[in-house]
Amino acid sequence: MMGSQARREPSVARKKPYGLIYAAVKDAHGREAERSAEASPPEAGAPRRDRPELVRFCRRLGAVPRGARAGQAARAVQEVVAQMAADATGDPRAVYGELVSFCTGEEAVCGETPRCAECPVAEHCDYPVRKPTIKDLPAAQRPRERLLQAGEESLSDVELLAIVIRTGSQKATALELAGRLLSRFGSFRRLAAAAASDLTQVPGIGPAKAAQIKAALAIARRYASGRLDPGAAVTGSEQLFGYMREKLYGLKKEHFCALMLDTKHRIIREEQVAVGSLNESIVHPREAFQSAIRESAAKVIFVHNHPSGNPEPSPEDRRLTVRLCQAGNLVGIQVLDHLIVGESTYYSFAEHGLLGPQPTEPP
Repeated sequence: MMGSQARREPSVARKKPYGLIYAAVKDAHGREAERSAEASPPEAGAPRRDRPELVRFCRRLGAVPRGARAGQAARAVQEVVAQMAADATGDPRAVYGELVSFCTGEEAVCGETPRCAECPVAEHCDYPVRKPTIKDLPAAQRPRERLLQAGEESLSDVELLAIVIRTGSQKATALELAGRLLSRFGSFRRLAAAAASDLTQVPGIGPAKAAQIKAALAIARRYASGRLDPGAAVTGSEQLFGYMREKLYGLKKEHFCALMLDTKHRIIREEQVAVGSLNESIVHPREAFQSAIRESAAKVIFVHNHPSGNPEPSPEDRRLTVRLCQAGNLVGIQVLDHLIVGESTYYSFAEHGLLGPQPTEPP
């Protein structure tokens, strides 16, 4: 019955005249397949269908689809070899040896860097006219291999992102997808600030790739922001900005934080006090100083971000700073600074002399 018939994929090996291709490969070498097999003896038992050289050769011929998994690629190689052997009334092991010789070594015609001008089967090959993939590049030019051999410093931003993406799509390589992302968002920082749904608007980036990118950038952010632990001394606004920027940049709402310090400006504790709307942080001095009083802090620094990226203080920010300094006077805790974090710079109320008179020592 038609409904009960199993679906079968069309044979990839019958799409091209593989017998003629094999004959041309043999003629190019000018020796018999048996002699080739002796020169490159196959492994004991059945030939390895997943041998990288054979997979690459069959991919260039079009027998291995773009994005094929290892098992699918190995089956395609097996079909190609079987068809060549059948058309040439030969042994699959001899075909295997001939193809390995054709694809490996310094004089290989179809090696890592193919010599298409000298190839006897170029008319049957898809490689000269199709868009190459990263796997078509010599190992020394592939981002992953270059990172392992020369270190991450040798790679561009696009190449590093391509390693995170791992695989391309049906129409673009991982390198091309990485280039599209950085072209659209401009930098890793803007890429980190984008939502996963924004990333999937780039053709070729699906939910899985978007999740990989967001996870990698989240690790980078957490690593970069872990530089001021309890006990570390705060030496100035610029140092604090470098630390807090990694925590607060790209957030869609205002986050108001407090850093509680001892008399030597060493961090006792860091705490998020409140989260506001897109352009307003709703903070009451009572909440801002609650933990500082409990921790017996001598000094405190307040920090919040502007999602717009512009750190210029609003009238509300200025009024809040006055109220915080007044509250600090009442409880005997000095407000060292109120720092507003923007995209690439900051605004420090202390540097602008806008904190007013405060206690210099704890009670």
